[in-house]
Amino acid sequence: MNWRGEFNKFFSATYKNWIISKRNVFTVFELVFWPFIGLLSIGLLTRFLEVGEDMVAFVLVGAIALSILQITQIDVAYILLFDLWSKSIKHTFVAPIRSYHLVVGSLLFGMIRGTAVFFILVIPSAHIFGFDFLAGGLITVVVFLVGIFMTAASIGMVVCISILLFGQRADVAAWTLSGIMMLVSGIYYPVEILPWPLQILARSMPLTYFLEYYRSAFGYGSHDVLTGIGLAAFYFVLGLLILNMAIRRARTTGMMLRLSE
Repeated sequence: MNWRGEFNKFFSATYKNWIISKRNVFTVFELVFWPFIGLLSIGLLTRFLEVGEDMVAFVLVGAIALSILQITQIDVAYILLFDLWSKSIKHTFVAPIRSYHLVVGSLLFGMIRGTAVFFILVIPSAHIFGFDFLAGGLITVVVFLVGIFMTAASIGMVVCISILLFGQRADVAAWTLSGIMMLVSGIYYPVEILPWPLQILARSMPLTYFLEYYRSAFGYGSHDVLTGIGLAAFYFVLGLLILNMAIRRARTTGMMLRLSE
């Protein structure tokens, strides 16, 4: 195997997202403005409600996780969204690359941006709201971030699969799927308050376990992070397999040509 060639294929997707993002001024709002405004509004709400420090940490962990999830998953989805909007999907797959090159390469860029968002949010929250993001130690933070990145990659792949199967109508999934995750994964509240069918759905999502894992460092409940890791790895591999099948189907049905010029 030509390892240098493999690395170049991975980093080609990273470089592509970087080039497009740096030319788009709105990515600054995506990376800095909206995450900070979301965190600030939630933090000020906790001040108004006069909740305890443990509950402040509970809510801020959810707000930070949601911002990182949204940023990272959209970067993975951008590998086809940019091509969909410019009607050039077929040109991407003319290159001698596989789906995992695109996913891992774009995920790398998403991880860089997601980590930047994490520090953009935790540093002000430490000074404004007294949030100690290292309460559980550095390993806890790393596991939490890796879990979010893996979950975001799976969501981004679902968006890409939807584009290849349904065409232009599917780009709305890029913004709706993270909203569904917010509803059922316990971003702002424990999943135990949900109706039992939604609790079952929540327990099938790795994000639920990583949120509980990080929150346990602040004294809130227990966790089963190994289940979250297993689910995240399973969905990631499953997403790659289904994405490969969607690419083959788009080629045979002509969808890839219909989405290109």
